Formats: sequence, C-alpha cells, structure tokens
Amino acid sequence: MKHLYLILISFLLIGCSYNQVFSNREEDKKDAEKISQKFFWELKYGGNLDTIYNLFGDKFFEVTSKEKLLQIINTTQNDIGRVEEYDLVKWETLIVKGSNPKSEYLLIYDVKRGSAKTEETFSMMKDKNGDIKIVGYRVNQDMLNK
Repeated sequence: MKHLYLILISFLLIGCSYNQVFSNREEDKKDAEKISQKFFWELKYGGNLDTIYNLFGDKFFEVTSKEKLLQIINTTQNDIGRVEEYDLVKWETLIVKGSNPKSEYLLIYDVKRGSAKTEETFSMMKDKNGDIKIVGYRVNQDMLNK
C-alpha cells in the first residue's frame, strides 16, 4: 500500500509545473526600454535598416515583411515627420520563470514628430536566445487634433 501512495505522489509531482510570476517590475521595464530606445535612436539619427530589422523578432516577420515595415517607417516619417521626442506613458511586463517560462512586454509612447504627435505601441517578447525582440509595432495618430 505504501508503494502505491509513493507512486501516486510521484506522478502528481512530475505533472506539476513550478513557475515564478513577476508582473510590472521596474527592472523588466528598463530591459524592454533599451530596445525601443534603440529603435527611436535609429529613426532619429542612424537609419541603418539592418540594425532596425535586428530589433524585430521572427514572430513579427511571420506577419509583416521587411518591405512592409520599411514602408510603415517611411510613410510615418514622410507624412507626419521625424521623431523629435518620445515619452513612455504606459507599460506592462509579465515574466514567468520556471517550467513554462515566458517574458512579455508592452510599452506605449507619446511621440512628438514634425507636424503631429503619435502614440506608438511596442509589444515585445524574449526569444529562445533570451534576447528581447519586438513582435508588434503600431503607430496611431489623432486625426482630429492634426
């Protein structure tokens, strides 16, 4: 009977997952901000497409081609203006460590461009190498206040 209990307890322990969950830690926000800051720096001063493309993950390029990303960047810069200033207005992070790890980041910026302001949203995840990559990028412009 003791052996049966030991076997049942062993199966229960094997089936369990052990995770630590961290939500909205300042240090995680800072890690993600480094990626968005590199992106804005390249838009403002650099313009190296390979550096910009390296900030984006494979999941992004499964949905959006590099040509489409370049078109979004060029259209935004030509129609609205180049990045002048940007301020982080909202952020969320979720880090799970353990048997089912994941790292997700959401950063929303108010961006002052040449002729208007935009709201730019970055969704990021850690890839299999542990690097934070952009998996979603959205530019919103308030057309009423243009």
